[in-house]
Order: sequence, then C-alpha cells, then structure tokens
Amino acid sequence: MHSILQRLDLNLLKVFNALYLHRHVSRAASSIHLSQSAFSHALARLRVQLEDELFVRSHSQMIPTEYAMSIHLPVTEVLATLNTCFGQKAEFEPSKSKHEFNFAVTDFTTLLMMPRLMTHLAQVAPEVRVNLTNHETKLPISAFESADIDFSLGFAHGEVESTRLINEWVWWEDCYCTLASNKLANLDLETFLQRKHILVSPWGERSGVVDKQLSLLGQRREIAIQLPNVMNAPFLVADSELLITLPKFAALALQGQLPIALFDVPFDMPKYQLKVFTYAPTQASPANRWMLAQLRQLFMAQK
Repeated sequence: MHSILQRLDLNLLKVFNALYLHRHVSRAASSIHLSQSAFSHALARLRVQLEDELFVRSHSQMIPTEYAMSIHLPVTEVLATLNTCFGQKAEFEPSKSKHEFNFAVTDFTTLLMMPRLMTHLAQVAPEVRVNLTNHETKLPISAFESADIDFSLGFAHGEVESTRLINEWVWWEDCYCTLASNKLANLDLETFLQRKHILVSPWGERSGVVDKQLSLLGQRREIAIQLPNVMNAPFLVADSELLITLPKFAALALQGQLPIALFDVPFDMPKYQLKVFTYAPTQASPANRWMLAQLRQLFMAQK
C-alpha cells in the first residue's frame, strides 16, 4: 500500500472534489454541508497528507495545481464507487416526485424527444420537470461535472471524445433522406453533386457524415450555407435549388408544411444514431436510472 494512502483520510476526498468542481471555498463548503472554517481546516489537512498545495487562490477562484488536475479523474471515480457501495438505495417514486431532469439537446433532438416524452411523463410522473439547454460542445463534460445536466442527447458516428466518466446508449436509429424543392423530379448522384447544399452543424463543424461518405467515393459536395439548427433549413430549400440531407424522421415531420420533396440519398449512408450520454458518477441515482429506463422504453416503442 502506498504511504500516502496509509495516512489519507478518505473523507477529505469529498473536500477535494467539491473545491475542484466549484473553484470557490464557500460554495464548495456549502455543497457538502460544511462551514467555511471547517472546510478550510479540512483542506489544510489534505494538503499536508498529499504533500501538495492542490489549489492556488487567483482573484475570485481557486485554481487547481498540476497534481490536483492529474488526480481529479481517479478521485471522482473512487467517490462514485464508494457512493454506489454505501449510498442509500432510496426508491424513486415518479407519481409523487417533483424532481427536475436536465438535458443538453439540439433542436432536432427536441423535436424527436419532447412530444413523446412529455406525453408519457404526463401520465406516469405528472409533477416532474424537464429542463432543456443547448451547449457549445457535442459532449459538455464540464456541465455534467457541475451537475448542470443529467443527460445529453446527440448524434454521433464514433467521433465523440472517449472518457471513462461518460456512458453512451443508442436511443434511436433512422435512415437519411434528402429534401429538395418539389420542382425537382428525381435525384441521382450527378444531380446531388451539381446542386449546392445546406449543412446543419449544431457545434460548428465544417463538414458532416454526408461529406465523409462522399469522400469514400472520391467525391465532394459544395456547401452553400451552414446552419446551427435544422428547423430553418426546409424554408431555404422550398424556394431554391439547395438540398439538405436529414434523418428521415425530421424530413417527414417537416415535409408537409412546405412545397418540398423527399428523396432517397443516391449513395450508401450509415444509419443515423441518436445517443443519450450519461455521467457515470450520477447515472446510478434512482431518478436518473428511472429516466434512462423511460428513454429506453420509448426508444423501443419508436422502432
């Protein structure tokens, strides 16, 4: 056994984790129900036991040292394991709960999720609240760490940054199709490449899965406009020669509102996968475990 572990008070790991997340002594102390004085004494003991300053005051923040940053991930995993072993197994009672669930979403995942989920919750958990937010990154790890979100709904084709603290589950699958003005009679590969395209990119990437598939064929398309959301795209398609390639669910939902036509993509495309990302330290909480089960149930019903 390492000499540091022999003398380490494991209770102090909660102090370390709280300050790492909040970067402010009083807020960190409040989050684990300690007085500021008791928290400061505990931090002083931890500094001695770990033989490192751990956090350095800078203006209004406590900045972690290089050593603190290096141990944060394993410390978080240790706390999550201990919480699973010793935490109370309180049951989540959906019919009585006023719990708030926080999701990171895009406009498309909102379109796909909200009607079905809210209808379901109205029946089984009428008092719970669902909060939806947008984030600048596909996988907002910092928002998970600060407990601002419980779930992130997004799409991925294997390119999401890997981390041991994040689990991903395929929630919904669909094929792709292409939308064009209803003046277009048919769509082959030549026409697809001749036309200009709309790229929907919620997180700012300059290319997407369509471009990756075309590159396998030695081809490329010309992007005329890049949008941060999908809902405005069909309006641009209706009165122009622009094309947009979307998951079929979204295309069908939007097609009836505008003079647009729906076509099969004239080359092979992978399945669109909507994934739900969960944070390992909080995934096993009774409320989050229950919500994940609801999403799986709705996913199975959708397919």
